Amino acid sequence: MRVLFLNPPFHPRFSREQRSPAVTKSGTLYYPKWLATAAGVAIKEGHEVDLVDAPAANFTLQHIVDRIEAKNIDGVVCDTSTPSILNDVSVIEALRAARPALHTLLVGRHVSALPVETLRTSSALEAVAVREYEYTVRDWLSAKACGADLSGVAGLVFRRATGEIITNAPRPAIENLDELPFVSEVYKRFLHTPDYFYGHSLWPLVVFDTSRGCPYHCSFCVYPQTFSGHRMRFRSVDNVADEFEYVAREMPEIKTVMLEDDTFIVSKPRTLELANELIKRGNKLPFDANCRADVGADVEFLSVLHKAGARLFCVGFESGDVDVINGMKKNNDDRRDAKYHEEAHNFVRRCQDAGIMVHGCFMVGNLNETPASMEKTLGFAKKLRPDTAQFFPIMVYPGTQAYKDAKERNYIQIEDWGAWLTKDGLHNSVVTLPNITHDELVSFCDRARRSFYLAPGYLAYKVKQSLTDYRELQRNLKGFMTLTKYLVKGSEHGKAAEPAAEKPQGVVA
Repeated sequence: MRVLFLNPPFHPRFSREQRSPAVTKSGTLYYPKWLATAAGVAIKEGHEVDLVDAPAANFTLQHIVDRIEAKNIDGVVCDTSTPSILNDVSVIEALRAARPALHTLLVGRHVSALPVETLRTSSALEAVAVREYEYTVRDWLSAKACGADLSGVAGLVFRRATGEIITNAPRPAIENLDELPFVSEVYKRFLHTPDYFYGHSLWPLVVFDTSRGCPYHCSFCVYPQTFSGHRMRFRSVDNVADEFEYVAREMPEIKTVMLEDDTFIVSKPRTLELANELIKRGNKLPFDANCRADVGADVEFLSVLHKAGARLFCVGFESGDVDVINGMKKNNDDRRDAKYHEEAHNFVRRCQDAGIMVHGCFMVGNLNETPASMEKTLGFAKKLRPDTAQFFPIMVYPGTQAYKDAKERNYIQIEDWGAWLTKDGLHNSVVTLPNITHDELVSFCDRARRSFYLAPGYLAYKVKQSLTDYRELQRNLKGFMTLTKYLVKGSEHGKAAEPAAEKPQGVVA
């Protein structure tokens, strides 16, 4: 089949794949990593593949309609997210109106959590892939190509011609991750790498995984709960090192690799094995990775990772209050909560001693949150002194325990998915706690951001860093150019996005 893998039009630079999809204040834009991997699998199967990331390229819906017509596309695999789902459905409706014979498949975390509910929103929607979807897409394409019945495609929820919605057997998680193509090869073929930026990383960058799954059960974390599960699966060390070599050889513009594993250091022996392999091969590409603070890493271990290329760890510190940490189930053993903040301070200092920077992620609005606990979080962030920090109001998504808890307690009083964003596509929490409104959560994050980034000591640190390393200067300037306007004006959180039925933003030329 001739198939288009589409990250559909919405707000310019809307980062659909990140854990909390939105237009970011730092200018961060994630690669469509899952979509690109599925495209790579389809290429291996012999399909004629096109891949479009409309928010990155600033493509309009009309551009997509014209592209589908020009390339005589048979089917579209369309990415989705909770904040954009109303828009995404409207895009599919418009594509089907322009080309009625077009086959469509929706993928992503929102439709994985609510497949039947999503299909019921519009008769233009044909099918949804649930959870990891590379092989579900592969089998859907094969069935469509030969006219086979879709009931045998594991992981698929689809609508029959009669209108009946069928839920197929679930698809087991992919065990041998080495079977998957290098996603960086797909990026090189279809995407413009300078479009993508992480506020904490050198630019340009590429993003790929070395594993899937996470053994922890944080209530808010969407990927393990709706997509990749809690059982760890690892790519082989050689396979990961081969992709590092591919990027270094074939994509010379790339300055760093971001490893988007849910938690990079889960198995210290395996992590050390990978680091030693990269050292053995003479890896010169720095890498950043998601990590936890309580992995028990000492300076010697971290120094080996730094020698292998580790530049920065992105760490979810979340809250400065033990009761809030307990309420979000941050640790699998509640007895560890009391020592969590001590471990966090130790981890940051050890990383700094080993030459590795830390990006801190902080969140407000979880269970047990109070105005006092939010102030503890701001103080915690300042004492940790990470290289960069982000402050989020909690964003609860279908399929997560945090969403279930908030619904049961009537903390979510807005049912319109579009309300998850402001009119400009920024985060707009819909959680109102008994003693804190959703507006107050967003306002606190605006104030915390200003307090952190405009502190004289922090500004002096950034000036010194920029003067001693040109690559960091480039990164700092690019991030601050976007962030500064939000430091001044805030999030304008009172102005939520208009419902897609009234203003389908993906349809605006």
